[in-house]
Amino acid sequence: MKIGNNSFEISTSEKDAIIIQRHFAKLTAMDLEIQKLPVPKKPNWLNLVVRFLRYYQQNFSERLGNRCVFDPSCSRYSELAFREKGFFKGLKLTLNRLKRCQPKNGGIDTLY
Repeated sequence: MKIGNNSFEISTSEKDAIIIQRHFAKLTAMDLEIQKLPVPKKPNWLNLVVRFLRYYQQNFSERLGNRCVFDPSCSRYSELAFREKGFFKGLKLTLNRLKRCQPKNGGIDTLY
């Protein structure tokens, strides 16, 4: 695991590794990849959705505990779902992900 200029090795499950990395580094590699994507100008609905999600990430996510057990985090997964699948499928994927967001679940969760 690499955090800033420091790296160390921990033997743990994949799910726990994500939680540990998010605790110390705040973001995982997948989170950073999605965060680096530019805010789309068109379509307008996607521009608004991405801006809303990024506002949430910057202003509320950490205050709520930054305790997501998935990689990427739920809000970044949601952004990717809307970008790649469109509004209705993205909304459906987001709601399904939020239903699964419990400590017993977790791990790497890519779009399907």
